[in-house]
Amino acid sequence: MRSKLAAVSVGLGVFLIVAAALVRFYAYPVLANVPPDYEGTTKLEAKGAEIFNSDPDVLAPETSDLDITSFTIADSGVKAPGDTVVWVNSTTVKRVGGEDFQQTRERAPFDGKTGAAVDCAKCGSWEEVASADDFTKVDRVDVTRKGLVFKFPFATEKKDYPLWDGTLGKAVDAKFEGEEKVDGLTVYKFVQTIPDTMVETRSVPAKVFGSTETGNVEAEMWYQMTRTFWVEPTTGSPVNRVENRVQELRYDGTSVPAFTGTVQYTQAQVDDLVSDAKGNATLLGGMKLVFPGILLLLGAGLLAAGLVLGKSARQQRTARRDDKALVDA
Repeated sequence: MRSKLAAVSVGLGVFLIVAAALVRFYAYPVLANVPPDYEGTTKLEAKGAEIFNSDPDVLAPETSDLDITSFTIADSGVKAPGDTVVWVNSTTVKRVGGEDFQQTRERAPFDGKTGAAVDCAKCGSWEEVASADDFTKVDRVDVTRKGLVFKFPFATEKKDYPLWDGTLGKAVDAKFEGEEKVDGLTVYKFVQTIPDTMVETRSVPAKVFGSTETGNVEAEMWYQMTRTFWVEPTTGSPVNRVENRVQELRYDGTSVPAFTGTVQYTQAQVDDLVSDAKGNATLLGGMKLVFPGILLLLGAGLLAAGLVLGKSARQQRTARRDDKALVDA
């Protein structure tokens, strides 16, 4: 009987040890990656934002509350190399109770594990911005991105990460500033700061600046940004984001706001993201350490018990043979 129990215990122990290795080195890497069929909508808002009304009859800044909808979908049809995935994002900025203010689209390949942009010629990488006065006019520009694009890496570390900024056209470090709690969830706080920078020139009617000149003038667009992310580290998913943005048109010593305001996730969006992150982090964290550890301990225990039982059974059989030999003598 002990021999049978020993064989079962050893077999089950070996099985659990192999299962632990499969969970840690196969199941976890598969799950710690962006799904190829990802699709999601993010809701943001900007209350009391100063925006430039480009209506020819207005041509002046105005204050408005903005609703922002960001829809992202993976292009699962593209044959991207390795862990590369391709996301297409469409963002619509709408005046609360009014018409659209801005529409943009972008397509970006990136590494599904690290979140870093990937230079992939066949994947396509571009951005489109619709004209504020005519949304049928769209300019598409090819873009080669650097740094993180849509998310932080799985197993985010306590360090600085380069983060792509589309307005600036380059990556700027998002600095790690410590741990915080969001609705009971432990998150890492990162802050990206972009100082006041001239990013482009635009042809703008001179009267926008109160100038006595006629026709258009070449105005400078100046831009500064402070982005703050609260990131769940196991999944690398931001559960909250706040952007303090200042964009101004400047000409001959006069500045006119193009967009000045704070853009952030709605509270309902934060609640949803925190809820999702808690579940996903528990699953991924378990796959990385807890589940393999439990399986390994159980497997090792059963294997050890089986070996002990097997040794005991062999000793018992030997003793019986010795006793039998003595009786026969």
